[in-house]
Amino acid sequence: MSKLGITDIKQALWDDRFRNLFPEYEKEIREFISNPGCTCNVRLYRLILSHKDRLQRYFPTKTIEVPDEELEKLARNHWMVISCHIDELQKKMKGLPKGRKQIAVARWEDQVTVVINELEVLF
Repeated sequence: MSKLGITDIKQALWDDRFRNLFPEYEKEIREFISNPGCTCNVRLYRLILSHKDRLQRYFPTKTIEVPDEELEKLARNHWMVISCHIDELQKKMKGLPKGRKQIAVARWEDQVTVVINELEVLF
């Protein structure tokens, strides 16, 4: 299943059936319709994303992640430390799994220590 994104919500806001799921945000939805390109609508998107049950009814084939759940994923750390001779570092780094990583490197003479945090979420 694909993940529900902001673009999906923007498109759905033009549908009466979707707007009727969120009567408490009628004022914000009217502001969106009058100016859909405004960055001020981000607050509306976040409010709508907090209603996972209603979104699931409208988007039954999408995976819906609440922003708080996404933040929890970002907060997880998967640390790995590589200590080796400087000439071995390239080979060890190529052996790491694909994906985004944060790294910090320290070197002393011929030795190097690399601290790697493997990130789960792609932005």
